[in-house]
Amino acid sequence: MASRNFTLFHLSLIQPRQVDLEEVKATREEWLRKILADEFKFEYRAGGYMHWVPKDDVDECIFGLLERKRPHEHHEPPERGGGEVITDEWQGAYVLIDPTHHEDGQKVAIENDVVGKPSSLLANLMNAVNKRHDKPYQIEFEPIFDSNTFWQFADKHDSVLSNITFDFVVPNMWGAKNGLDKDLRETGAQTGTERVKIGLSSKSGVYTDNQKVADGVEYAERGAGTIKARSFDGTTYTSENSVKTTKVPSVKDENESMHGFFKKLKRRILGREKNDAAPSNDIADSNSSDD
Repeated sequence: MASRNFTLFHLSLIQPRQVDLEEVKATREEWLRKILADEFKFEYRAGGYMHWVPKDDVDECIFGLLERKRPHEHHEPPERGGGEVITDEWQGAYVLIDPTHHEDGQKVAIENDVVGKPSSLLANLMNAVNKRHDKPYQIEFEPIFDSNTFWQFADKHDSVLSNITFDFVVPNMWGAKNGLDKDLRETGAQTGTERVKIGLSSKSGVYTDNQKVADGVEYAERGAGTIKARSFDGTTYTSENSVKTTKVPSVKDENESMHGFFKKLKRRILGREKNDAAPSNDIADSNSSDD
């Protein structure tokens, strides 16, 4: 393949209300490193399993593979008659996770690969982790999207929509940037809520050219939520169709290891470097063949 494509997500590690601060023996970064330090398998689709296979860290980033066994149809060699046979083979998608605290959050980049949709891969991996009895945090994730797509949708409809629905993950690491951050943080702390859904609707129209909507869009864009909206003509918008992806060349230098390849390109893969392979707005799973 000419390039490797990655879908970007943000992780939110939320401390359950019933867990006492003094009982938490690991920071969010330490917990991510602990749970992903060893190989393990988890259920993926009916009757099947996926394996998390850790590799050596790429600088501060966790590096690994999500692998599963799949039947592969191919031909026998000429000396055996070239007949069609089906054998099992291992297929995998590379994963790069920055567990450290950044202004743009704790990011995950998952390779778009035939092994499965990036969103489905991450959902099953995090579900397996969240089932652990010793977890000090509940891990939520959201794809990172480009807010320009929402504003383009709003502008096309004169900044008046029939309804808008925000589905937010409560803040876990960021400081309060505005009133919305503070309100969501307080709601989570007081009620134990991990997600907050806010619906705006009006028969006469919901106006988007205001600070309240702008704050909601900005918060969701950080990878802490999703947006769905509908116009009066029935056209719909969902941020999940505008997920950011990154692209890097697939060709390695001669004798370069995959570890070295990812180390050289980690900032581009995580969308933290401006270049010709900057994040695009392709649909997240367009390069995946199945879920």
